[in-house]
Parts: sequence; C-alpha cells; structure tokens
Amino acid sequence: MTTICFSLFSYALLLLTIAKLPENAWDYLLKLVPLWLTILKQQKKNLPLIGEIDRGKDLLIAFTECEAKISLGIKILPSSIPQYKFYTNLLEQLFETHRRLGIGIKKFIPEIRSALIQDIQFEKKVIDELFSGILQFLVIAATTWSFVFLSSSIVQIPLPRFTLFVMIGLQLSGIAVFFQLVKKVKSRTFTKFSKAIEELYLFTSLLEIGLPLNEILQRSGILQGNLVSFKIFENLSDRMKKLVARLKETGLSPRDEAQEIIREIWHLQEENFQKFTKIVQVLKFSVLAFFFLPAYFLYLYSIFKFFMEQ
Repeated sequence: MTTICFSLFSYALLLLTIAKLPENAWDYLLKLVPLWLTILKQQKKNLPLIGEIDRGKDLLIAFTECEAKISLGIKILPSSIPQYKFYTNLLEQLFETHRRLGIGIKKFIPEIRSALIQDIQFEKKVIDELFSGILQFLVIAATTWSFVFLSSSIVQIPLPRFTLFVMIGLQLSGIAVFFQLVKKVKSRTFTKFSKAIEELYLFTSLLEIGLPLNEILQRSGILQGNLVSFKIFENLSDRMKKLVARLKETGLSPRDEAQEIIREIWHLQEENFQKFTKIVQVLKFSVLAFFFLPAYFLYLYSIFKFFMEQ
C-alpha cells in the first residue's frame, strides 16, 4: 500500500512539474529530442549490449545474401559478413573451407540461421532487463527533480549549484555503474555458453564437410575449450568425449547427439537467465541505495540547512 501511494505521489508530482514548464522549455525539448534520437540511431550498432540486437539482425539479413552468392558461385569475402558473436567466425571458417575445397555448405545455413534467431531473441530478453532498470532510475530521477524545482519555486528556496551538480553526478554515475555491472555480469554468466555452442557447431559443420578428424578437433577446440573447462558442462563434456572416442573407433558420426547437446546448452542458458535476472534486481536496489537515494537526501539536507539558518 505504501509503495502504491508513493508511486501515485511521484507521478502526480512529475505531472505537476511538466504542466508548469514554460513554453520556451517545451520548444527547446522538442528540438533536442529528435537530435538525440538521430545520434542514438546512428551510433546504436556500435554500443555494447544495446547494439547486439541490431548487429544480429544485420547478420540475419546477410544470410540470405550469402545463400544467393553460394548458389551463383560468387566468392564471399570475410569483410562482407557483419560481426556478431561467434557466428561471424563460424561462417568465415565454413566459407573459407568451401573456397579451398569446393565442398557444399549450403545445408548448414538454415541450421545456423535458426540458432542465430534464437540468440537474438535471448539478447532481447537481456536488453529488456537493462532497460527496465534504467527506466526505473529515470522515473526516480524525474520525481526527485520535480520535487527540487517545485519546492524551490513554492517556498523560494535557493538552489546551491554545488549541491545540484553533485546530485546530477550521483544520478548519472548510478546509471553508468548499473550499465557496466550488467554488462560484466552478462559476460561472466553467458559467454561460456556461447563459446561452448560455437565449438559444437564448428565441430559438427567441419565433420559433415569431411575434414580429417585431427584438424576438426584442433579447429573446433571441442576437447580443450569451454565445453570441457566449466563444471556446469561436466556431464555434457563427458558425453562429447565418448562420442569422439566412438567416432575414432567406428567412424559413426555423432552429429545427432551433438545437436542434442547444443539444445541442452541452450536450456542451461535459459535456466541461468533466471539467476541473471535476480542479480540484476540486486544491482537495481544497490544503485538506488548508493546513488539515487543519497542524491535525494542531499537535497533534503540542503533544505534543512536553509531553514536552520533562517
């Protein structure tokens, strides 16, 4: 009940402040917003985390072009493949093998495209978590500044520039710290899954192409990479080692079993996403406690000090 009342009060305060904005302020904002949106759109693909989805979509579009070029026998240059996670490296290796040996790789494209679509959908979920936190911070910051300007105009309280500067610094620092922490937690939580999936896709693709087993193992890193390095993959890596041993002894392809292992890794990643969201919630609370609340209390202290000096 207290949370609902506080939210209603915050929104009412924010709306009241917006209503009191002078016309010249609205004109300035209307000119500034399109400019910022244009800059953001131009630089979005280069941004960490936020640009991941756009880079993935660019690669998804490039799949169609690559298929057409393969059908026409046109050479695909590595520079023409958009950069996105391990998929770019995987495609470059497959296209290079196709160029050197002339072996058809068109059958691998739909499979990799399907994985890419699943990956982009996962990235959207991560970005949603990031944006939800930043949106909460912006609402709290807007509420704080609404209180600052209304109190100063109604009670005629002077606004110390140093105090306002520190408040802005705390709030901007909080958003920046939250962004960097989410980025770091995302990398530590999910990079191992991407690397393990990359190793498996490269292994199965090179295996189907027909390269020597030793070269496949070396290029894919399936027996010394992330799949065998992390405890979370212990059971899966043991299965993969047995499949490789069976391949050496009988020549029986482990492609279907490897695809099943890939699906299990995707499932493990989804399970870890739940842990990731809980960590993000803790980060939100920490940023609010150490950056946004101190900014609010700093202004309350300046008000208290002002009345004590009267």
